[in-house]
Amino acid sequence: MALITHLPASGYTAMPWRNGAGTTHEIMVDDTPGASSAPFRWRLSMADLAGDGPFSELPDVDRILVLLAGADVELTIDGAAPAPLGIHAAIAFPGDVPTSLTMAPGTGRDLNLMWDRTRAEGSVAILHIGDEMRIDAPTAFAIALGGSATVAIDDEEHVLGEQDALQVDDGGTLVVIDGEVYLATIA
Repeated sequence: MALITHLPASGYTAMPWRNGAGTTHEIMVDDTPGASSAPFRWRLSMADLAGDGPFSELPDVDRILVLLAGADVELTIDGAAPAPLGIHAAIAFPGDVPTSLTMAPGTGRDLNLMWDRTRAEGSVAILHIGDEMRIDAPTAFAIALGGSATVAIDDEEHVLGEQDALQVDDGGTLVVIDGEVYLATIA
């Protein structure tokens, strides 16, 4: 049976980016030390975007970014051509290569799942009403996007306010009853 913890968005921990160029809201982190140079085993956070700039480089880290808000957002990863990123679109990239963001004037927000590639593996899915997904990973997070959402995990309903999260430990089956949901899994 899944162990479920409700994490309201109001409880996320605000902190400066590693490079000092912005603010992130940490949803949850496993900072168990390991043999690699990664500063954590995994981390899930929501970052405020306030304009163009570089990302912090994180050794031995892979990441998936999902754009929540912002216009004309593009990522330049390790010198490649800029990759446009639409709302609720995901892009995976190594966290230890030069990466920069450009965007139209204004603000934005994204979700970041990051993990130590030597000790964990992450994945992300965007789910809509009626979608069902079996969670086989030991740890997962369901986050309401674009408004509130209702999900059932092993037939038990949970209502999430906008950007609230559920931490789901020990697997289970998630069904989206209402809204749009970001699902991050960590194995």
